[in-house]
Amino acid sequence: MSSPPYDPRGKVNRALLIGVYRYAHYDGLPGVRHNLGQLFNTLMGGGMFGAEEIRTVNPATRLDFLSHLETSAGEARGLFLLYFAGHGLLDLEGTELFLAVGESRRLGGDEPAYAEAVSWNRDVLPKLRDIAGRKLVDRVVVILDCCNAGNALEEFKPGALHQGRDRISVLAAVQVNRRIPAGNGHEPTPYTKQLIRLLHNGLYEGRPAAPGAEDGVGAEQAAEIRLVPLAAALHDAMRGETTVYGTPWEPRYHAAESEQDVLLGVVPRLLAEAREERERRARRERLARLTAGWRNGRRALARLPRKVLVPLLAALAVLLAGGGYGGYVLASGRTTCAPPVELRLLTDPDEAPTLQKAVDAYLVSGDNHTGDGCRRSGISLVAPKSTDAVTGFQHAADWRTPRSSGDLRPQRDIGAQPDIWIPGSRVTVERARSLLTGHDVTLTESGPVAFTPLVLAVPGELAVAPASATGSGLGTLLAQLKQNNRAAVPVLRADPEYTDSAQLATVGVYGQNTGSTPLGDAAVGQFERQAARLSPAPRSSYELMCELAAADTALKDTSAVLVPEQVMAQFNVHADAKDRLGCDIDRLGKRGPQYPADVAMLDLPFVRVGWEGADRDSGVRQDAVDRFYDWLTGAAGQKVFTDDGYRGRSGDGASASGVTSSGASPAPTASPAVPPADSWLVTDGGALADPKSGRYDTSTGAVTAALNRYRGALGPGKVLYLLDSSSSMETNWTGSGRALDLLSQSLDALGPDDRYGVWTVVGDPPTHRLVPLDTHKDVGAVRRAVAGARTVDRESFPGAALTAALSELTGSHVPSGGAQLIVYVTDDEDDNHLAGRALDDLLRTVGADSVPVEWVSLAAGGGCATGRTGDRIAQASGGRCLDASSTQVSELRDDVARVGTGNAG
Repeated sequence: MSSPPYDPRGKVNRALLIGVYRYAHYDGLPGVRHNLGQLFNTLMGGGMFGAEEIRTVNPATRLDFLSHLETSAGEARGLFLLYFAGHGLLDLEGTELFLAVGESRRLGGDEPAYAEAVSWNRDVLPKLRDIAGRKLVDRVVVILDCCNAGNALEEFKPGALHQGRDRISVLAAVQVNRRIPAGNGHEPTPYTKQLIRLLHNGLYEGRPAAPGAEDGVGAEQAAEIRLVPLAAALHDAMRGETTVYGTPWEPRYHAAESEQDVLLGVVPRLLAEAREERERRARRERLARLTAGWRNGRRALARLPRKVLVPLLAALAVLLAGGGYGGYVLASGRTTCAPPVELRLLTDPDEAPTLQKAVDAYLVSGDNHTGDGCRRSGISLVAPKSTDAVTGFQHAADWRTPRSSGDLRPQRDIGAQPDIWIPGSRVTVERARSLLTGHDVTLTESGPVAFTPLVLAVPGELAVAPASATGSGLGTLLAQLKQNNRAAVPVLRADPEYTDSAQLATVGVYGQNTGSTPLGDAAVGQFERQAARLSPAPRSSYELMCELAAADTALKDTSAVLVPEQVMAQFNVHADAKDRLGCDIDRLGKRGPQYPADVAMLDLPFVRVGWEGADRDSGVRQDAVDRFYDWLTGAAGQKVFTDDGYRGRSGDGASASGVTSSGASPAPTASPAVPPADSWLVTDGGALADPKSGRYDTSTGAVTAALNRYRGALGPGKVLYLLDSSSSMETNWTGSGRALDLLSQSLDALGPDDRYGVWTVVGDPPTHRLVPLDTHKDVGAVRRAVAGARTVDRESFPGAALTAALSELTGSHVPSGGAQLIVYVTDDEDDNHLAGRALDDLLRTVGADSVPVEWVSLAAGGGCATGRTGDRIAQASGGRCLDASSTQVSELRDDVARVGTGNAG
């Protein structure tokens, strides 16, 4: 395809990212959760889609899937991108592909048939052909990352005159009739991982560039992501990988029957470098023309009389000094605009949506244009992990001169060297500054651009009165939340590796602030385990709330969240939520804020980044940075922030986020403004006008310590299985979904570095070591030991067994540093041994030791009913009670996966 590609920029585009990672009747796919978040960020950075044009969904039913498809496809007018990751199922002949959603299940009978599954052939493709055939949308691109994805291409027969054949393209992860591995569950699935890498880094990384890429125009084309070259690059990237059957893994694609390819994105870093190279070439060419002209005219000038030559040369010097891109073309009188300087802005994932709006507004504003109408600057925005940004500055020399190896390569993983950094908190700037070595980079603060306090946002029915919402530390607020509610209230927050808000929240939760009492390792592990109800941890507070909106009702209605106030406010307003936030929040209840007194306010500092030796265009670049800062802190820029729920600046004053660990002179600061009582933030958003929070000073050491403990809590875990082996268990012992099968399947969630063991519970002494509590390299040997276990004609004593298990875990001489869990598998027949004082004593013990107990009941009558023994033990310990059901296997696997480091998918 030699013609220019279809360019969707400036059109009404939509991307619908469907990722199903939680299944009721099939194995879960935890890696798919990584797919959604990372692909969302990558598409947003590619310039074809704004944040409000991308939706991520995890549908439970066929109706959910088709409803989202109908909405997104109906809104698109330019490019409609449909992405699906999940299980792909086939009928008996392999001619029909089914996309499985959360409640999909196979029906009985010899021929495969599925309930609540979406047919590619009968549901999805006809819809796409309809909107393409009626020219309601310019282009449709489908990406299928599922088993048997190649079967979707069987619908595109050569010469067939289907509707929309010139507008629909499909990328399929694998060839026909092939199942593919789901990956390790801790990162995107293999195909999507490569898709994200190519969209982010470009198609020619480590390969010869596109033809003509040695010049400015060709290099700009090399920064583009076109569908057909992307398909070829994906095929190359998967070379050497194998399907489940051990055969070569070969992605396939179908390109629309058109002379035009489709532009799916650009790589901002490569585009900026290409434009800079084009400017350099233009300057060299102008100099060469001037030199040639001078040589040609030198002889003529030499023949002129001296009294004419001297004034002429002086006038020529003045003209040359004042000429260039910004001058008038003498022949026509028209203004020729210089290519604008390209600024690179680094920010935090929580702040990225609002800052992108600010950038978009600034670029078209009069402040960014000269009197002749020429644009002064362009700005590209990237939002990597907060910890990656800090590490990038720590290794600034690698940013300037990229290495070919290393865990973090800033040029590859973050992008080109930034000119501006706007993190969430000044504490992060001080962390980066404290780690700087050498003189490769300087970080100079100009002051905050907006503010938002961190809040503990609690469901409406659990929220406290405004008078009680301020003045207490976060630990106290969490303790009161637990004390005031009989049922456990999950407390969720985004991944502290990604966002500054989650880092400050983690400092407060762990008690790392000066004067606070730090939580013990077991309590930290327990908090992280319950926070992992949304696992893997969301990469931003926006993603957290969208994931919560799509979660099951129990989690959605009972969870408290630690998020910036402006995020809480945005999700408290349901009007136009899909367009504003990219997800459906209609069933997400309003939350009320509590303002921790010991958590610093997010103050969005504007940091100018200087690089040693980067002197080219330094004056123009510095002027562009100054103008952007002035605009952000002026009326137009502040309106963008306050419209999104931030608190604006109220002038000079004390910093809202002081730092105690650095001797650096304080940066210019401003104070957060108190919004009017009738502002939407206070009325619809639910915020307090003046909570007087966030004046707390958080040290860089406290953040570093909290991050280290967080990483330790997510390290290898310890799981001790207690298997009731009394005679009454015989009917629940073997078979699908029974005791041995439940336990054996959950072992997939444990890795070689986790410590786990299996004890049988029967007779006196109450426990017997079937598998020792240790690391296990051969999970097959563990499964064989479990399969060989037998019931015994005696009773079990759950109280004594749990006490012994707690002693084993909490008294271990080999600390895991990670989360811990006891899994008790029983039919509840011997609960009568736990009653009265014995049960009360056990409840106090499990509540004090901070090791959750997962009570897995096989009783037919509902062993987890409120007030039953298993329910009370699970509640007291912070664990869960799992009733016998069709989802019991998958729920146990998911809960063990939150403790272990293996593959739960």
